[in-house]
Amino acid sequence: MKNKLKNIQKRFKNNSELQEKLQDLKPKKTIWGFLGVVLLFFVPEAINFFYHEPINAWIVENVELYYPPALAEKAIWLSGKAFNGELSFVNIGLGFAILYWVYRK
Repeated sequence: MKNKLKNIQKRFKNNSELQEKLQDLKPKKTIWGFLGVVLLFFVPEAINFFYHEPINAWIVENVELYYPPALAEKAIWLSGKAFNGELSFVNIGLGFAILYWVYRK
């Protein structure tokens, strides 16, 4: 199994077409690349952590006014799961991994 993984890794490293596509995907080393990663991965987690209660209250208030009761109940349940005030370490870890990928070497 280890040999199989090493062979796959060698093929990826030697595949120039794949390397070009990875470089095209990679954000540029500018302030906009950094801000894009921060805005996509870190800011939503901070908003969820600090403002989950007002967000849920606003959703409950508005959903009950404008939607049928069955749909409103499901939307309230979903918002409670999405905005629970806990940090997603997967998002934060992915954000740090992308920043490392952009700014290494």
